[in-house]
Amino acid sequence: MKVSERMITNPITVEPSATAKDVAEIMKKENLGTVLVAEGDRLRGLVTDRQIATKLVSTGKDPAGTRVSEIMTKSPVTASPDMEMEDASRIIGENGIRRVPVVQGERLMGIVSAADIADHARTCNICMNNLFNEISKARR
Repeated sequence: MKVSERMITNPITVEPSATAKDVAEIMKKENLGTVLVAEGDRLRGLVTDRQIATKLVSTGKDPAGTRVSEIMTKSPVTASPDMEMEDASRIIGENGIRRVPVVQGERLMGIVSAADIADHARTCNICMNNLFNEISKARR
């Protein structure tokens, strides 16, 4: 299955000029751990709840006075929409991340998470079990 079939399209984004406080409020309201930073449809980076905690809160910086562009990951690892889910899973695992932005060229298309991949794997396992059951019935 392709990433485009499982990714979240139209993810919540902020401009690089948004403050860390703005992002934290969005994270709380939308129950997100990652917010993508974009200008129009161009991905510029991403910021995680952990980055806010480690780069701001723990250092005593003011979230209302800190632009997200100062703390974001500027060149995040990405996936492409035509990539297989297994390849996206490998990217997430090898990089120790939970979510990966999906881009085509420079255009932001969506985001795919480890949870999306786990749901895909469960679906594949169910399909395989059903297939094996049908094969077993046919051989009886």
